[in-house]
Amino acid sequence: MNVLVVGAGLSGATLARSLAEAGVAVTVIDKRNHIAGNAFDYVNENNERIHKYGPHLFHCPKESPAVEFLSRFTEWIPYEHRVTALLANGNYVPLPVNAETIEKIYGVKFTNEEESKNFLKKITDTTLVPTNSDELFLASVGPTINDILFRPYTKKMWGVPADQIDIGVGARLPVRTNRDNRYFTDTFQALPKHGYTKMVERMLNHPLIHLSLGLSFSKEMEKRFDHCFLAVPIDYYFDYCHGTLPYRSIKFHHQRKLKDQPTPVVNFTDTNKYTRSTQWSLLPNSGKHPVNTVTLEEPCGLSQNPGEYYYPVQNKKSKELYKRYQKLAEDKADITFCGRTGLFKYLDMAPAVVLHLDMAKIFLANH
Repeated sequence: MNVLVVGAGLSGATLARSLAEAGVAVTVIDKRNHIAGNAFDYVNENNERIHKYGPHLFHCPKESPAVEFLSRFTEWIPYEHRVTALLANGNYVPLPVNAETIEKIYGVKFTNEEESKNFLKKITDTTLVPTNSDELFLASVGPTINDILFRPYTKKMWGVPADQIDIGVGARLPVRTNRDNRYFTDTFQALPKHGYTKMVERMLNHPLIHLSLGLSFSKEMEKRFDHCFLAVPIDYYFDYCHGTLPYRSIKFHHQRKLKDQPTPVVNFTDTNKYTRSTQWSLLPNSGKHPVNTVTLEEPCGLSQNPGEYYYPVQNKKSKELYKRYQKLAEDKADITFCGRTGLFKYLDMAPAVVLHLDMAKIFLANH
């Protein structure tokens, strides 16, 4: 068979490698001039490893098939990610919310976890059954912390208030009553020793994989292949016939600073236009330099950053719209939509690898 994979990111590379190892000839194309998709990283003139499209943190259960698969193409450096939020008074508090976060915002002190649990019950509405992210924040941390940490941040991140955002988005950020200040609690947390780009380069290094960069997909290409895996916006493919699926994009602004941040990533939860800053030299697979590169992220609509898709805006209306496109896709036997834009789904890296490993297995079983 002769298969086309559109998108040389982690999803496309996983598909391509899996199919090639089964004896399938695969052509991989990408409209960008580099591989690795939004996980693309590079080393700058200061020897710092920069993630061009924002920080990418790999985390999952250590038993995940993603760990076994990707470990063939990279060595790992253990790394447990930590994030703080900058408050209006200049203090920093841990995110996700934990006992220390509550103490600093309310000016209290807990001597054990039971005290923090009881305090949290007092400041939240335990009878509320959440149906959106704003209600979830109210039920989990109460109105004060919601107003400080979540409502302004969510509005600028997603372009709409939190009560218009699917509950699953808010559920990505847990609330803890202990003092665990790690952003993730997965049993496997690490960064590729030589970066994501090198890892994906090794994934695509196979005699049955042909790679072409700087090449955009067109429907004419379908005629030359037995099957096409398309990591392209599904609404774009169908000429937006049912309407446009909503996404948020990001503009990146680089600065140089002498002083270290308290954590590799700092969230700005106020109403200024930036959502977070990343100091790259604080990541363990980056080199160090006396002058640190710090990247600020400014969320925006796709109209302000055309073609740069980052976050699908998940709500009831957009999910129903996606289902209509999904119905159209079911009639395309020789096409499989994949990746974040093809599936209109926010995908962490490990789940994306597992999903596309399974996608390759199903394809091979049927052909």
